[in-house]
Amino acid sequence: MIASAPSSIDSKQYDRYALNLIISGSYDGEGKPEASVVCNLTPLRIEDGMVETQPAHAKSIRLGSLAHADEATLACVGAIQATLQQFINAKGL
Repeated sequence: MIASAPSSIDSKQYDRYALNLIISGSYDGEGKPEASVVCNLTPLRIEDGMVETQPAHAKSIRLGSLAHADEATLACVGAIQATLQQFINAKGL
């Protein structure tokens, strides 16, 4: 993942993120999609073929529900769910 605002840590630029993403999807009683989201973005840089990360500077997003999520989060989760639906259909699951 490419950082929109690279981090400067110990005078080094970290222009990427290592991504750890967990989405647990379900439906509410009315059939509307619901999800909890955990996303960790760890600053990452590549120099001279070596990968360096800064786990102590990771950014975390944690949502127990989409009920109060902002538009950017809803759009992201919707895009992920749509892509996963395409995968389910392609695999005949």
